[in-house]
Amino acid sequence: MNKLTSLVEAQREFATQEQCEEYLEQMRWPGGVVECPRCGSHEVTRLSTRKKWQCRECRYQFSVTAGTIFHKTYVDLPRWMVALWLMCNSPKGCSSKQLERTLGVTYKTAWYMTHRIRKAMINDQLGVKLSGIIEIDDAVVKSDKGTRWNGGSYVLGMASREGDIKLQILNKLRGEEVRRVVAENVDYVQAFYTDGHKLYRKMHELGPHHYVVHQKQWVDGDVHVAYVENAWSLFKRGLVGIFHHVSTKYLQDYLDEFCFRYRHRHEKPRLMDLVMASC
Repeated sequence: MNKLTSLVEAQREFATQEQCEEYLEQMRWPGGVVECPRCGSHEVTRLSTRKKWQCRECRYQFSVTAGTIFHKTYVDLPRWMVALWLMCNSPKGCSSKQLERTLGVTYKTAWYMTHRIRKAMINDQLGVKLSGIIEIDDAVVKSDKGTRWNGGSYVLGMASREGDIKLQILNKLRGEEVRRVVAENVDYVQAFYTDGHKLYRKMHELGPHHYVVHQKQWVDGDVHVAYVENAWSLFKRGLVGIFHHVSTKYLQDYLDEFCFRYRHRHEKPRLMDLVMASC
C-alpha cells in the first residue's frame, strides 16, 4: 500500500473485485480468520463454493467486508478503493460531487460513500487526547444553521505542538463552556497558549496559561497560537474551495475528518490502511 502515491497506481492495484477482496483479507486476517465476528468462536471454516466463511457454532456466514464500511452496499470494491484514495490523499478533502463525477455514480451514492468513509476517520479520533503545550483559538464556521452570528457555528480549536489537533463545536460562546471542552480533550498539559480574548481569562484553573494580546503583538517568546491558526486557515480554505456549503448537522463530522487528515499528514501513503483499520 505504501507505493500507492498516485490515483493511477491505486486503480491498477485495485482493478478487480478479486484484487480488492484479497487485499482486505490480508489486511484484516494476515494469519487467517481466527474467530467468528458474531459469537467469538474459533471454529471457523472457509466455504469452498462461496467467498465466505462459516462459524460451526452459530452457523453465521460472513464475508471479508463484514463489519467494515463496505458491508451491505451495492457499490463494487474497486470504486470504494478509488473513493478511499481520493478522500485520504486530497489535502483539503474530497466532495461528494467530485466522487459522483469520478466514479460515475449518482450523487446520493457518492454522498453515502463519503459519509461512511468519514465515519471511519472519526473512529480513529475516538479517545485521542492532547498533551504538552496546547494552543487554543476559537472561530466561527459558516453553516446553514447555528448561532445568530452570521448563520455560523462557534468552534473551538485545540492544537498540541506534538502534532495532534481537535476541533469541536461549542454549545455557547462562554468561558465555562470553553473550559469544559478543553478538559474533555486534554490529558496532560504543560501550558496553554491563547490570545487575549476574555473567554480564556480562567484557563489557569486547568493548567499554566500564557497569552498574547494581538492588538499589541503576535509572538511573545515561545508564546503564540500560530499552529492552531494555521489549522484554521487550511480547514476554511477547504470548506470554501471544496465543499462550498456544510450543514450544521454534519459539521462536526467534517471537523473530525480534517483532524484525522491533519494528525496523519506525514503518513499519507498509509492513510487508506488507517481508515480501514478504524472500521
